[in-house]
Amino acid sequence: MKRLIPCFLFILTALALAGCDSSKAPEGDPTALSTVSGIAYRPAEAATIYVYRVGDDFRGPPMTRIGPLAFDGSFSVDLPPGEYNFLLRQRAEGDDSGPVKEGDLKTDPIKVVVAAGRPISLDLKGFIKEGNAKESFGEEVKYKARLEGRITDAEGGPVEGVRVHAYDHVQMSERPKFVSARTGPDGRYELNLPEGGTYYLCARDQYGGPPKVGDLYGRYYMGTVEPSAVIVEDGNTLEGVDITVHTVW
Repeated sequence: MKRLIPCFLFILTALALAGCDSSKAPEGDPTALSTVSGIAYRPAEAATIYVYRVGDDFRGPPMTRIGPLAFDGSFSVDLPPGEYNFLLRQRAEGDDSGPVKEGDLKTDPIKVVVAAGRPISLDLKGFIKEGNAKESFGEEVKYKARLEGRITDAEGGPVEGVRVHAYDHVQMSERPKFVSARTGPDGRYELNLPEGGTYYLCARDQYGGPPKVGDLYGRYYMGTVEPSAVIVEDGNTLEGVDITVHTVW
């Protein structure tokens, strides 16, 4: 019986070692996932990180997306070895796709090379996009029509820091077709248009979605129930298109 005990212990030890070897991942596995983690700054709460393989079209669907991010902007994703582009985007109008426009939060593409089994720390610093292909102000931009006016408060004083948004539907529920530069201290604006037509205008200090409490907002009215249409022909400048804004409550 005493001889059997050493043999029995030897067998248990051998089985235990075999079990440990079988559960251990092979070193140098070329397909091992790596964790890319970090923080998106601005802050970027509710923003989304889009991950594309290098060579993929940024206008198409990403390989994967992370988000919307939490309040602290932290993120983490496991990726196989390869080369990727990371982009941070947060569209002011709440859209999940489409081109990034003025007022949206974004980063330029950040190339990340992922090696097997090697974690990566990556922090993203977003910025607000300035300038919009659909904006048409400035001497270098060709235009056929122009709207000019003042943005005032209820007492008639000039309002600084708001933009005029031009729509082609009276509901003004879609994305604006054209947007002016921000008003200066005198409250004056110019909105250059690539073509004449019928437009519906509003002035606001924020982007995207319905106006919120605390926003400055106003529509162009001429004593009508619905917002009044502004009609301007090619080659003409329509002056005195004034809008009164109020603080939304």
